Amino acid sequence: MHKFEIIITPSAEEDLQNIFDFIAKDNISKALEMIDVFEKKFDTLAMFPKSGFIKSKLIIRDVRCAVVAEHYQIIYFIKDNVIYIQRVLTGYQDIIF
Repeated sequence: MHKFEIIITPSAEEDLQNIFDFIAKDNISKALEMIDVFEKKFDTLAMFPKSGFIKSKLIIRDVRCAVVAEHYQIIYFIKDNVIYIQRVLTGYQDIIF
């Protein structure tokens, strides 16, 4: 089975840092566990890139959303054999594409 490359954009990196910082205020161990959960989800997406649901259809690409641990969502799109992680959001945030 072919594994897609994952590219995490600077916006998504910042989102992950903000999530980590927020959780780490109360529990550093839980913050590290959450980052591990995201990394495992990225690995799953690399193997099954279309497992997320379509968030929006744009002219050039389908923006997809993968739910992580009920409260987080990964917003991404696929181009060729690369998955571009655009944002990592809490379930309370919504970005319109």
